[in-house]
Amino acid sequence: MHPGSASTYATAVPRTVRVSDAGILTLGAEDLVVDPDAPEVGRAVCVESGGRLAFRRVLEVTGRGLVLRADVAPFEDLWSGAVVGCVRPRVFDRLVAIDAARFTRASWQLAVARAHARAARRRIVPRRRVRFTTEVLPDVEWPRVRAFWRAACGNELPVAAHPRQHVIALLHGVTLVGVNIQLVFGTTSYSAYTLVDRRYRGAGGGGQMIRHAVAIAQDQGFESIYVHIHARNLPSIGAYVRAGFNERGWWSDEGDPLASAERQWKVFELDLAARR
Repeated sequence: MHPGSASTYATAVPRTVRVSDAGILTLGAEDLVVDPDAPEVGRAVCVESGGRLAFRRVLEVTGRGLVLRADVAPFEDLWSGAVVGCVRPRVFDRLVAIDAARFTRASWQLAVARAHARAARRRIVPRRRVRFTTEVLPDVEWPRVRAFWRAACGNELPVAAHPRQHVIALLHGVTLVGVNIQLVFGTTSYSAYTLVDRRYRGAGGGGQMIRHAVAIAQDQGFESIYVHIHARNLPSIGAYVRAGFNERGWWSDEGDPLASAERQWKVFELDLAARR
């Protein structure tokens, strides 16, 4: 179906969409009005990707489709699917449309610069001296892990206990101050969730958990460990790189082609087989 067709728009989404993380810059949970207009360079469009609505800035209209990019994203995507409609331009959108490609590139560069500035501030602040210990928690401690997660970040841990997992606990004395949850699939371990209580961050506890997880994987004969890290989470990237992990590229989802620009995860892997 041709991008922007009214029939696609009419069946896919109500005219007004409330969004909080749209892919385009918004003022909080803003109501976006979606009209069944033909896509134009600089306009924001609404498309369906992976069964959800995604909003993107149009950088180019080509014979093969649209070149789209989120306002703060590392790359653009070529989109050949149907378009639900165009977001009715706000004053901000009209300004962006003057040079949408330059705006999206500059937004990403600014976001990366801010990440580096935060990381630099962390490096110049003297590191706290904290004596941590790490240990593997038994399965019966899973409720303790969930309670820690809830207290440390205010959210529920978004995973149930995995049949093959090991949880590395970071302890300050007897107090649980961090966890690293490794999910095992065959001979591969996935470093799925890591959290350190913010009062203990910057003291090397995250790296200590990673090293313990690597040692366990080596002892159990695993072939590799991999992890997904947000591209601007420079402290976490540094901790994994120091532990021997190498960057393998951007995470992607075949069922949701536009998801990678929103999640902005990089994949890092440690090849344990090559170490033997």
